[in-house]
Parts: sequence; structure tokens; C-alpha cells
Amino acid sequence: MMYAKGRSTRSGKLLAGASIGLALTAVTMTAQAQDAPAASGGGVELEEIIVVGTRASLQSAIDRKKKANTVVDSLVAEDVASFPDKNVGEALQRITGVQLSRAFGEGESVSIRGVEPDLNRVEINGVSVLGGAGTGSRGADLRDMASELIKSIDVFKGFTADMTEGGVGGTVSVQTRRPLELREMLFSVSAAGQYLDLQKKVTPRGNLTYGDKWLDDRLGVLVNVTYDDVDTRGDFLRNTEWVALADYDNSPNKTRDVAGFESVATKAACASQSTAANRTSCESQWYDLSPRIPRYGMWYRNDKRMSAMTTIQYRVTDELDVYADVNWNKRDQFLTDYNYSIDLTAAARINPVGVTVDDNHNVIGLTTAATAPSSTTGAGNIFGSQMRGFDYTLESKYYTGGFNWAGDRLSASGFYSTSESTMHSDTNSIAISATVPSIGVTLSDSGIPSFTFPTAFDPSNPETYRNGGAAVQYRPEEVETSEDAAKLDLDYSLDRWALTTLEVGGQWRKTGSLRYAGGGYTALDGTVVPSANVTSNVALGATNNGLIWTPQKLVDFVRATAHLTPQNFYKGYKGNIGNVPRGWMASDVSLIGDWFDTSGFNHDLIREANGYRQVPAHDISEEVSAGYAKANFEFDIGDIPVSGNFGVRYVETDITATGALTRRENRQTGTTSTGSPITSIVTVGVTEVAIAEKYSDTLPAFNISFGVVPDEVIVRLGWAKVMARPKPTDLVPAANCLYDLTEAGKADNLLDSCTSGNPALDPYRADQYDFNVGWYVNADTLLNASYFYKDVKSFILARTLVRNVDLFNDGSLFDVTMPINGGGAKLDGLELSAQTAFTFLPSPFDGFGASVNYTYSRAKDVGLFNSLDGKELPFPGLSKHSYNLIGYYDKDNINVRVAYNGRTKWLQAAAERSGNPVFRDGTGYLDAKATYRLNDTGISFFIEGKNLTGEAERTNSGDDIRLGELAYSGKRYYAGASYKY
Repeated sequence: MMYAKGRSTRSGKLLAGASIGLALTAVTMTAQAQDAPAASGGGVELEEIIVVGTRASLQSAIDRKKKANTVVDSLVAEDVASFPDKNVGEALQRITGVQLSRAFGEGESVSIRGVEPDLNRVEINGVSVLGGAGTGSRGADLRDMASELIKSIDVFKGFTADMTEGGVGGTVSVQTRRPLELREMLFSVSAAGQYLDLQKKVTPRGNLTYGDKWLDDRLGVLVNVTYDDVDTRGDFLRNTEWVALADYDNSPNKTRDVAGFESVATKAACASQSTAANRTSCESQWYDLSPRIPRYGMWYRNDKRMSAMTTIQYRVTDELDVYADVNWNKRDQFLTDYNYSIDLTAAARINPVGVTVDDNHNVIGLTTAATAPSSTTGAGNIFGSQMRGFDYTLESKYYTGGFNWAGDRLSASGFYSTSESTMHSDTNSIAISATVPSIGVTLSDSGIPSFTFPTAFDPSNPETYRNGGAAVQYRPEEVETSEDAAKLDLDYSLDRWALTTLEVGGQWRKTGSLRYAGGGYTALDGTVVPSANVTSNVALGATNNGLIWTPQKLVDFVRATAHLTPQNFYKGYKGNIGNVPRGWMASDVSLIGDWFDTSGFNHDLIREANGYRQVPAHDISEEVSAGYAKANFEFDIGDIPVSGNFGVRYVETDITATGALTRRENRQTGTTSTGSPITSIVTVGVTEVAIAEKYSDTLPAFNISFGVVPDEVIVRLGWAKVMARPKPTDLVPAANCLYDLTEAGKADNLLDSCTSGNPALDPYRADQYDFNVGWYVNADTLLNASYFYKDVKSFILARTLVRNVDLFNDGSLFDVTMPINGGGAKLDGLELSAQTAFTFLPSPFDGFGASVNYTYSRAKDVGLFNSLDGKELPFPGLSKHSYNLIGYYDKDNINVRVAYNGRTKWLQAAAERSGNPVFRDGTGYLDAKATYRLNDTGISFFIEGKNLTGEAERTNSGDDIRLGELAYSGKRYYAGASYKY
């Protein structure tokens, strides 16, 4: 047996740049110190408004923050337009305490102060953004929100009683422009070509905005349309999880502990276990970890997106205006996925001789089996090449009607909205496989797999697959999400007893999420309801799904459908990836129609089949009623101005969750010659089950600010109770239950068992505290520091065995493995930021400016544990360190912005399919944009670049060499022009 020295854990990225930037900016600020406008109470805090454009805009933003009294970070329209950011998520990454997650190089979702996206609320003009396309996530996909639609984005980190609940980390509130706010007619058009270096193709992006007022400025209309034809790509080097298959190093030290066998000190002692299953479980504590399916992947996605919004606003009287918003978004996407892989899912796939294991029990070198006892064991069909096609359409519509009325003392506002989102997808795949003996698999120091094939093997030769196989799959899916909402707010100007305003209001929302995913089941009466899924597997010389193929027919099929993938795999990536191919051969999924029956590749059976309704993957209805009362106050303590607010919000939530109950029975089928019972487990069938639950929350909030040094230093304090609702997939009672009907089962004291979701889950609940100090050095300059603390009282843990559960609210008790509420977690952190304009420099250098921010976050008592070593895991989505370094030049005709965004390692998932945690390495992204304004013509030319340093995203399973995947999405460039009248 060979050993290799374990690789030490890779250190995180240095934060020296952020530290130096903060220090230099602070020194500059001190040098520029001058008086600023006086502070006053009331309003909404804009803790950090990073405004790009004229110096007057910067001054206005800082003054707006200075007058605020609750914790909010903001971006305004000029800022979003000046960043090289194409959606809301990518714009948000510039804000202190916001950490961005990416997919295919695009910003997808954000964590706020270390809290994962599902626990944050996203709204547009007060209306909920429909989250996750019904896939079980509450977090919104921010790629669908074009930055051109935006007037402002507020990230509320504090909470006030009038805010809609739902964000433990915070609330992202997007506001669009109102036509009556226009000073004159607005007409703006922009067009750009975008180029991804991995695709070598230019695709268009454009925006048209028009707004004007009529009827003595009482009627206004504003239209905004954005079209984006974007190509994205991801190149992946993967090990596809790590599994414990066998003990290759014969080390006396355990690799991990297995529940129930922790006290067993030696592998030999496992022999005393009473059953073979227990002996295997005990011995598996010494099994080494090996990659499950080392493979290469190439994903190419063409995404055509259209976003349009029309707003009509009419001022009925000087006190009353009414408005209507229509927002429509559509994505048509086709994604092509190529995979090139070695199947190591079973110990029989690996030759136990010559396996190399490092000091941490990780298999880093092996040779696959030399023989193929069957088509699915040893070397049988061990090598595969696959092509998948995902055809995906997502359409969302938002309709809102509302009003604003202002009297002498009383003012009112309200709206009613209805929104819906539909998603249809079709997934096709064709996989070809080959029987290949003795393939060498080696992992680099960073875990990247490389393959060494036998001399006679050529994966690009159709003859290679003569003794292999082929498989075709079709998987349809449909999702519908919706929300109806109504809201009314009343404000009364009091100006008595230090109280300035009293506010009351109410809100009602009804949300639905329905998902169908193939279906197919046997009903309890024995009726077989067919699935919409289609699977056709080729078995040489045998009948399988009606197909009988000879080796020659398989070779002919591969020859007829084969094509080469793009031959630039990982081109442009600067890291060391070892000996990987530039491309490979795969069958084309679009050419399978002549060889396979594809008549069932449709949605005809997805909702109903043979007169029977399919059981949905989930069907959730959620109704929320809320009311609040809030008071704003303002007074002086000596020379110190004090302002703030206090209030309480009461919320009731009613949930009805529907899923599939699979009933299995353990039956006695006879007796042995010695009289022992013979039993078997039979799947009786599937039925639909619905469970209703209800809970309520009382959410008090208090915010106060002090002008400690009048006109310069403002201190803010905040406290609130907040909540966020569980994920739909955790709530659905999709249960698999085993009823023990044997005599022994009836006689023992053990209950029947189930695995299920948990509709009775309480929401995430937390107490949060904020302390903020802002030093307003002058009209251009701000130093800001915040400390936050979140005591998450109610947290949701992974599936856990709970005994004596009335799962279906009918009095029947089960032992259920399901998600449960835990004791919660405690998060705290520090946010530092600085921004200034270098006005003290001589012209033309006085156009320079800088903005720097840094966030430190930590969590304890999370309640999540690493299945490999038992150590406590961090809070999902939380990077301990994150920062932004931004420099800009804005003077005369030139505007240039360079932005670097960094974050350190974070936990992506507490457990993947094999039970291992998934960590994502720290990253740093450099983006830039330069604009030239053509005098006073309204014409501008711009160039942009994203991911200019060629950063890649990397995951691992706790040890650095246990690579999950290394994903590279290339560099993206834009060039275009805009005109504004």
C-alpha cells in the first residue's frame, strides 16, 4: 500500500487591499474635514449610499443618510448605471455586508450579513418578487431583474414595524421611477454588444426608456424595455462528491465516526457486531474517501431575456394621485451540458492494488478494475460521454394598482397587486458508455482529476463503444407561483409629546407554489398512473424497454450521432489544471429521433394520465395577514438632536401543504421450517395528502439616533424581532411511510416509521441589534462603522428522527425523520466603510474618488455538524471576510469606474447527497467600466469588462484536496453607445 503526504489546507485570500484602502481613505477624509449641513430627525436611514455621477449627487446622498434614523444601505439609479453590472444582484455586491453568489459568472443571489438568500426578502415597489421559480426556494433569482429598470435599491438591515416581514438577514427593496417625478420628457436608448471569450461570439443587449407628462403635468407615462441575448458558459472539473467505499490504506486511525459505533476503537472489534449490516457500518469508519464520479463538464447556455415595465400615474387632485404598474419578464433558455466521466460509484469499480491514499484518508490515485464481470460491474461501461439539452421558459407578470393621498395632517397610501410566474422545462439526454479496463485516475494537489487510458483506447473512435451501452432520458417539469397582495398605510402628523408622526397599516398576501415533475405512481387501489418521464436503456443482445441492439447497431448509432464539443475547454484559465482534454466526442441529443422512440417527449401526461390526476411534487398555499402601529419621535437632549421610531407588527400565517404519501407495508408471507416468520416489504401505493398549519408572530422594533457631535457624528441604535418563513421543500408532507403489519411488529413498542417534510415547522425567528456610527467629515466624505448581532432563536435543522409524531393530524403516531426546529444560531459582525472625492487635488485630478468597505461576520451555536469529523459547521452563506475596493474618475466628458469585490470561504451546503458538507472557496472579481460623454449631445460611448482577472469558483468537501468542482466561466466584455434626451 502506498501513502502520499496530505496537502495542507489552502489559506484564504489576503485582505490587505481592503485594509490599506480604508486607512488611506480615512487619512484623506481627515485632511479634507470641513463643516457639513445640520442633521435633523425623521425619514429613512440610508446608511451607505454609493452614488456615481456628479459631485452634487454624492453630496445629496450623504446628506440623505445624515438625516436618516434606521439602518439601510442604498444604491441609486446613477450608481447602477455606472457600475459594470447587468442585474440587481451584481449591483448589490458593492454594498457593505452583501455577499454575492454566482452561476455561470452571473450574479444570482445575495446573502446579507452572512444570512443565506432564502432568509432575505426581495420586493419591487413593495410587491414580493416571486422566488426560485417554485423549485423550493424563497430566494429570488436576481438575474431576471435588469439594472436598467431601477430608480433605487435599498438594503434594509434594520427593521421598522411598517416593513413587510420575511427577512432575517435583511430586505432588498427595489424602486422604479414614477412618471410624475420627471422634470421633463425622458428618452433614453442604449445598445451594446457583449462578448464571452469562451464562446467567441457577439450577442446584443439593448434598453429603451421613454417617459413624459401631459394634461398640465397631471398624467404621466413611463415605459422601460430591456432585451438581453446572453451567452454564458461554465467549464467544470469535478469529482462529484466523495464516498467511503473501502479501506485501502489499512490505517489504524478512523476516517470518520458512524452514529451508533463511535465507541468501537479498532476495526477488528467490529467483528463482534450481531448482523452483517452492523459489521459493515462499523467497519466503514475506517473506509477511505474516494471521488464518486471524476469527470469533466462543459455547459453552454443561450439565454434570451426580455424585461418590460409600464407605469401610468395620474394626479386626480393636488392631494391624490393614482398609478398602475405592469411588469413583464420572460426568459427563453437552452442549455447544453457535456460530460466526460469515469464511474467510481462502487468498490468493485476500483482495483484495490496500488491505490494511493494521503495522510487524511483521501484516495488520490487509483487504477480501475481490470475485468468486467457484467455490464454494470468492474470495468463494465465504466467510461461515459453524455450530452444533455435543457429547454427552459420562465415568464412572470406583475400587475399593481395603487394610490397616494396627502391631507393636512393625515396621509394614506395603498396598493393591490397580483403576480404570477410560470416555468416549463424539457430535459433530454443521451449518454454513451464503453467498457474500458485499467484506467488510471490521478488527483493533482488541488484535487483536479486526470485520466490515463490504455494505449488501444480512443474515446473519439465509435468502435470503442462496440461492447458498451447507450441511454436516453426525457424529464419534463412545470411550475406555477403566484401572489395576490393588498396593503394600506395611514400616517397622522401629531407633533405632540415629542411624537412627530403616528403610523398604522395592514397587509394581506396569498401565495401559491405548485410543481409537477414527471409524476407516475401506483394508487392505493392498484391503478397504475404512468409517468411523463421517459427512459430508454440499450442492453446489447437483450430486450430493454422494447429495444434490442446489436454491437454493430450501437457502433452505427455512435457514428451517426457523434460530434465534437467545442475544442477550447478551460481556455484562458491561468491556473494549473494538468492533463485535461481540450474537448471530446459526444452523441448529439437532437439526432436521436431516428434511433429512439421520442413520441412521448411532451407534457401530455405531466398533470393528468389515464384520467387520473398526477400527484404534484409540491402544492403549497400560504396566506398572511399583518397589521402594525408605529410612532416617530424627535427631541433634543441639550445640544444633541435625538430622533427615531418604535412600533410593533403582528403577523398571522396559514399554510396548507400538499404532497405524495407513499405507503409501504412489512408483511409476513410465510414461515421457515423452524417456524421463524418470512417477511417482505411491499409498496402498496401512493396517495395525495394535505396538511394545514397556522402560527403567529409579534414583531416589535425600536430605532434611535443621536447627533453626538452636531453636524458631524451621528450614532444610531436599533433593536427588533424579525422572522423568515421555511423553504417550501421543507414544509411539503412528501412522506414515505413503512407500516409494520407483522405479528412481531404489532407486538413490539416501536411505532411505524416515515421520512417526510414538516408542515409544522416554525419560521426562523431572531432578535437583532444594531449599533452604527457615522462621521460626516464634509459634503463629499463619510466614515462609517457598524456592529450587528443576530440571535436566531428558531433555526431549521436537517432531517432528524423524531418519535411519537402525529404527522397527519389524525391521531396516528409515527417515528418520523424530518426537518425540525433547532435552538438557533448567533451571528455578529463589524462593517466598516469610507467614501470620498479627492476635491483637494489640482485639476484634472480632482475628478478622482474612492469608496472602500469591509465586513467581518461570524456565527456560533449554528447546530449544523460535519458528518465526516463531527465539527460544527458555519452558518450557510456566511463568509467571515468580504470587501469592496472601488475607485472612479468623473470629470467633464470622462467617467471611469474600477471595482474589486472579494469574499472568503463559505459553506454552500451542510450536506450533499453523500452527506458531506460543501464549502466554496474565497473569490475576488475585478470589473471595470469607462464612459465617454460626447459634449452636450446626450450621446455616450462605453466599454465594460467583467471578471477581468479570470476568477474561477471552487468547492470542496472540507479537506482542500477533496475537490467538488472547479468552475470557470470566462471573461465578458461589452461595448456600446447610449443616447439620452
